[in-house]
Amino acid sequence: MAVINIPPDNKIYKLGNIQSQLHIYNTNNPAAPNTLYNLTIPNVGNWMNVNILPGHTDTYAPAGNAVYIQNQGPSRLQVLYVDTALTPEEAGLEVVGAMPEPSES
Repeated sequence: MAVINIPPDNKIYKLGNIQSQLHIYNTNNPAAPNTLYNLTIPNVGNWMNVNILPGHTDTYAPAGNAVYIQNQGPSRLQVLYVDTALTPEEAGLEVVGAMPEPSES
């Protein structure tokens, strides 16, 4: 999974071609009532002046197209998406014999 911090610097960032769903999360850092961003996904759509509340996530489907984002602030945004699909083993997960008892967790 890719997690990219987008600062509130009003610059336009190209994230590249994204196959999976794209999630934009408002970190509320620094704290503000909402944050404003622009998003363009050629062949899919153009979203201008999107207000996102603190702690909220917007989800988009780029369908393999390039993604461009501009954070107008005031809070930092995090963009999350699956860069490469992994098997559980490739992700470092291990097989165990049983679920732990609640007191063991």
